[in-house]
Amino acid sequence: MKKYWLHRITGGDNAFEYAYPLLFTHNYLSIGWSDFSEDAFVKDVQKRGATAIDEAFQKEEWGLPRNRWNLWRFVKEMKKGDIVVIPTSGEFSLFEIEDDVVLSNESIDPSIYMDWNGNKANRNDKGYYCNAQGNIIDLGFYRKARPILCNIPRQEYADQQLISRMKIRQTNADITDLQNSVEEARKNRKEQKPINLKGKIVEDIAPILLDLIKKYTDANRFEHLVEWYLKSIGAKTYVPSKNESKTEDGDADVVGYFENIKTVIMVQVKKHEGTTDDWAVQQIKAFRTNHQYDDYHTQMWVISSGEQFSLQAQNEAEAAGIRLISGKEFAEMILDTGLEKL
Repeated sequence: MKKYWLHRITGGDNAFEYAYPLLFTHNYLSIGWSDFSEDAFVKDVQKRGATAIDEAFQKEEWGLPRNRWNLWRFVKEMKKGDIVVIPTSGEFSLFEIEDDVVLSNESIDPSIYMDWNGNKANRNDKGYYCNAQGNIIDLGFYRKARPILCNIPRQEYADQQLISRMKIRQTNADITDLQNSVEEARKNRKEQKPINLKGKIVEDIAPILLDLIKKYTDANRFEHLVEWYLKSIGAKTYVPSKNESKTEDGDADVVGYFENIKTVIMVQVKKHEGTTDDWAVQQIKAFRTNHQYDDYHTQMWVISSGEQFSLQAQNEAEAAGIRLISGKEFAEMILDTGLEKL
């Protein structure tokens, strides 16, 4: 099973200026522990597991610190195909581990071992890589990784769970429980759709609001809710009397006037479940034919609490320029109005 990991490339002393180009230029993940950086150590860990790491630490008289598990995860637990989240300042990148080979300072290609200014590191007679000043670069192990997406802005594409996890200070961690968060960030970044708080609130709450509308409103209350909505977006409203027009003259349940833009919206309101048929379209179309509003530009809406409109209703509405609004869309419109400043 593919796993998801968080991994920092800061390494130990003097490491980051080399770890960064190793990853973003040459596609090698890295970790510290240069004291153990031998191919034989890698083979021993892969063969004997945690015992090999424990013995190596105790031999150095370091005891058994908790951070040794960072090395264990890097050498033993990360596998080909796993996804790795690399946090950097204000951003994060996604890589996929290409194979199960773990390199040490003995086997890493020395020609790619340079800092972000292109200065090559030198390997001393004890096997450590050193910078130009002769200081040891505390990197010891490396894994080939394929870049998926790099330099993703955290605040725009990571949800709160992923942002919080990227704040932990340990070198690496299994974050497979956040697989959905990582994949959603990946998808949204590829589609250039940053997280929008307003949009997320509307998307998540609209179905709940619609359920409440269906449960607590009858036909009359639903019409009042539509009237309230028109008022909330700046209209002056008028509710035609039910006896005002003959049946053949059509019907509108609410009319909203927007004087500043000389627009009137005629609305036929249906408290329905399921599919709303074409009768609502015929009613509002006939009402428009028989009711003129001076020099106002006229729009025709049908708002239903139902889930959808029949194909015939859709075809007739399209031909007549009538906007059909389902229950879910109307719930989103209500929420959108209340959250417009987010």
